[in-house]
Amino acid sequence: MAAELLEFPENPGYSFGDLVRSMVAFEPDPDDLPGAHLVDIISACEQVIRAAEAIQAQAAGQLLTEREAAMEGRQAFLSAAGEAALARGMSPSAGITQLTTALVVRRLPAVHAAWADGLVSGVTVRAIVKNLPPLDDESMALFEAEITPHLPGLTPRAAAELTRALTIEIDPDEADNKARAAREDQYVFIADETDGVATMIARGPAEMIHQMGDPALRAARRAKNDPDDHRTRGQVMFQTLHASAVAGPTPELTTTKVLELAVVVSAENLLGPSDIPAELVGHGPIAPVILDELIDEADQIFWRRLITDPVDGRLLHTDPHRRLFTGSLARHVRYRDKH
Repeated sequence: MAAELLEFPENPGYSFGDLVRSMVAFEPDPDDLPGAHLVDIISACEQVIRAAEAIQAQAAGQLLTEREAAMEGRQAFLSAAGEAALARGMSPSAGITQLTTALVVRRLPAVHAAWADGLVSGVTVRAIVKNLPPLDDESMALFEAEITPHLPGLTPRAAAELTRALTIEIDPDEADNKARAAREDQYVFIADETDGVATMIARGPAEMIHQMGDPALRAARRAKNDPDDHRTRGQVMFQTLHASAVAGPTPELTTTKVLELAVVVSAENLLGPSDIPAELVGHGPIAPVILDELIDEADQIFWRRLITDPVDGRLLHTDPHRRLFTGSLARHVRYRDKH
């Protein structure tokens, strides 16, 4: 696909649209369902988009190489990112994201090849790059060898989780450093919009975000069962969050940090022969150091088991009740697990 895009004819009367249409042309088949050929066209267009994105990112990386011959490091990077963004009609931040992706994918030739062949989307590639900590050449090669078989059809979310899982296994120290840096990257962004509306975005440790958001979610659930409350779910959640923020901190109100660990285990784990580790549901793979911090800082820790089929991963059983270890049993678990 990428090779066809690069072989663009020089005929001035032949547009890029003509080239793409020639690549994605499908005729209706009377034996197929109505519109089946249109689905084929949509799929082929997606492959063209993926291939074009891969070529574009590669060109942005090559532009940086050209600029580095005439400028110093950071200046060359900003120049290349800015010109690439201008050529695309995008914002400078989009140019920086594209160039950052290009630099990482340059070290992952198999990932770039899959991208250029239309086997994986640009969104998925960016998810890999976003979740990939700095790795040395040996670790990067090992990571690529592990992820390459999974690339065809890989979704962005699955790519992010797989990248985190692999890097935790390959280089746990770098995974820990990346996880700590991510949790320290905290901010609140406010943007005014038209019609007297504004948007607020907050980023921070997941447990702190949930401490703010979960009460709003519970309020929405209560309002749903109240026949006299005609507010939408979003209105209830926003107004609850607003009331909490405007009221300010209440010194006499104590906050208990409650952590529920939903542990997924294979049925084989119950019999002892499997070495497959359990995963934390809801977060995907996370660095062990972050899990240790969550457990250490929690006032109460509840556990719930989800038992899965060792072959296809189907859910076989969910514990109906969550467990809370207290007293001497809690001390035994803490001493045994050393946290």
